[in-house]
Amino acid sequence: MAVVLLDASRPDMIPAGAVALLAETVAVTEEVHPSLLWQLPSYELVGLVEDDGSKTLVSSNRDHPAVLERLKCGESVIEGSTLPGGKLLRAVELMDRLRRTGPWEQLQTHDSLRQYLLEEVYELLDSIDHGTADELRSELGDLLLQVLFHARIAADSAVDSFDIDDVAQSFIDKVSSRTPGVLNGEHANLDQQIDDWDTAKAAERANTSLLDGIVTTQPALVLVQKIFERLARVDFPIAAVSPSLYRVDIPFRKHAVGSVEDDLRRRAIVLMNQVRAAEEAAAEDGVAVRDANTWRKYLGMAYEEEVEEAAVEETAAEETAADETAVEDAPAVDNTASEEIDDLDNLGVEELFSEDPIALNKKGKTKKAKDVKVPEVPGMVVREKWSAEGE
Repeated sequence: MAVVLLDASRPDMIPAGAVALLAETVAVTEEVHPSLLWQLPSYELVGLVEDDGSKTLVSSNRDHPAVLERLKCGESVIEGSTLPGGKLLRAVELMDRLRRTGPWEQLQTHDSLRQYLLEEVYELLDSIDHGTADELRSELGDLLLQVLFHARIAADSAVDSFDIDDVAQSFIDKVSSRTPGVLNGEHANLDQQIDDWDTAKAAERANTSLLDGIVTTQPALVLVQKIFERLARVDFPIAAVSPSLYRVDIPFRKHAVGSVEDDLRRRAIVLMNQVRAAEEAAAEDGVAVRDANTWRKYLGMAYEEEVEEAAVEETAAEETAADETAVEDAPAVDNTASEEIDDLDNLGVEELFSEDPIALNKKGKTKKAKDVKVPEVPGMVVREKWSAEGE
């Protein structure tokens, strides 16, 4: 006779070539899904009845002893094409069984699995850098276990429960909304795809902070880098960022006084709070913070009033054109104005920037002055002289 192998992900789908073989009594292995058994005219369960090989054997497990014995005898195999991702359903079923019957699995919570999740991520990263294809596949499987486990735990929750299908739908919804052009065949342009993704993310964060979605429990260096990336996109003034965030100094000591990691994270969170406070203040005034001068205003720093007003007025372009036309008829600058400019020229850079406006919590306005040159703020604005004394 023959062996009919079913796809475990579609247990009630019968290969076309096997339909005629199922019209009479067949032998089945124990894992065949009941949905198919109910549709069979008659069947015998292998193990309860000795398999003499006289009946067609139906199974969804190629490694079952009864199947292997039939194949050893040279019986023909009839099977349909497998569905990509079908084994994920078997993984979901396995996780469900472990959660219901496993003593250890029953005790686990989202919080108790935190350490394992973090370990699996680091092991996966290590396999990407140094491992073989087999090791990478294995580590991906370990990470998948964490996803399945957390989803199964969430399904047991009495409040706000969800399951693995909800997790999959979340993935589908998010990726579909962020890559519409690619999925619809409108384009295959890398820059356009990145723009679509960023635009969709910005829309998801509508009327909220630009820092939403940044996880503060991630490694501190990654946290600071992510914050800087977000702020750089919106013309955030670098002068408002504490120089202590630009670098990490680890003292060479026998006994550490504190955690450098925790200290950097704490300072990063302080910056995040300042940004959110500025956003809230701007929102109360109905202002969208899109340029450095507006950021300076709502951060409590000195800002140029004329620039801020021009950004709000709809007639700014017309006023600029009118000013350019009137230049020829403009009176000469009087001596008083020249003396004020000279006074500014005589001031040193250190005197101009000796005070931290955010730390002093002062708001001020600056006057426009010509010919005053201020050097650009470098990427590293603080240099400390290292000394072994006191170490």
